[in-house]
Amino acid sequence: MKRFLLIATFAASAVYVQAQNCNPDATITQPGVYPEQPDTAFADEAYDFSFQVLALKDTVVVFAGQPQNATIDSIMVNNVIGLPSSFEYTCNPVNCVFTWRDVGCVNVTGNPTQSQAGVYDLKIATTIYAKLGIIAIPVPDTTDGYELVISGDGSASIFDVSPNQISIYPNPSTNGVYMLSSSDQLVLLSVVDIQGKKVDFKSVISKNSTILTLENAPMGVHFLRAKLGNKIVSKKLVR
Repeated sequence: MKRFLLIATFAASAVYVQAQNCNPDATITQPGVYPEQPDTAFADEAYDFSFQVLALKDTVVVFAGQPQNATIDSIMVNNVIGLPSSFEYTCNPVNCVFTWRDVGCVNVTGNPTQSQAGVYDLKIATTIYAKLGIIAIPVPDTTDGYELVISGDGSASIFDVSPNQISIYPNPSTNGVYMLSSSDQLVLLSVVDIQGKKVDFKSVISKNSTILTLENAPMGVHFLRAKLGNKIVSKKLVR
């Protein structure tokens, strides 16, 4: 539940701007973030996208070494890690403090360039203010799970496909070797790191699977860009 609350406070820039550029959708009644992932950004095209946010009312916090049920007073976004330059966000409410009482929204804008093409793994630092009786307990944390994709060719959307369309094993891989199988014809295009820089790889294709080997890639998160049928897709690789 705690992780859900952190994800439910998504923002998309290290720059805070005092403005309101999105309108909350008051028809939303179930806690969550809508949609689950940001749209793909295209190089040399202005980016404008909004998330709708409704936080949970209750959570569990650790107090005096014991888990305790607590009411969420508010959740504040403190920082976002991993975004490229030229992107900024505005919140409604403007202080980027979200509650369970009302739907809020986050508007993400930017002007991506060709050199920024790649997949950006976002980490969001937040503080949950949980009330335990009359005591307000700030609970800081950082979570991930969002990917901002910048496409450089302007011709096809990149998206993270469901597990039943592409399976990767093992993932994480200790030696950088992955076995891939897919529901459609799979063509490997590139592998990039979290800054969007290309990583060398080798592939061996058989009838029903593909063996992918990362060469001299450092430990960490990488992203596979591939063509699945007639779509361009992205999958996370952990080493």
